Amino acid sequence: MPIRLDIAPDLASACGYAGDAVRNMEKIYGVRLNYSLASLAQVDRTLGEWREGGATLEAVTKSLYAFGSYAGEVLLRYARGRWTEPKEEQYGNIDDLFLFVTLHDGREWRPIAIAVHALLDGPEFSLDKSARELLATKAVSVRLQH
Repeated sequence: MPIRLDIAPDLASACGYAGDAVRNMEKIYGVRLNYSLASLAQVDRTLGEWREGGATLEAVTKSLYAFGSYAGEVLLRYARGRWTEPKEEQYGNIDDLFLFVTLHDGREWRPIAIAVHALLDGPEFSLDKSARELLATKAVSVRLQH
């Protein structure tokens, strides 16, 4: 099942994709996304409805990108970090194909990939749960003894 990478968000467009998610959720579902952590649960519910309704990846690719970008922008309001470009790959593991958030302490979160997985692989992939888990944990620092 191919996914269109040519329309995937980049550093310049992630914020715009997030705005698309906000506008479309209000227009289509009457739901206001407010960039809060709690709003990610609504995104998860919508992804679940699509999955259960049989939505195809091809039909909702751009919306998945918008939801993932929205989730990334939510996280960046709660933690210091930035969007990071993936390596220049056009195939491979879904987790490695899209922009991701890198926190100031080096931890990474891949909300666009999580949104794709939520549609394809089921409810164990949750933007809400994974964001909360990331924010609740601290980076582990390993010191080597000489």
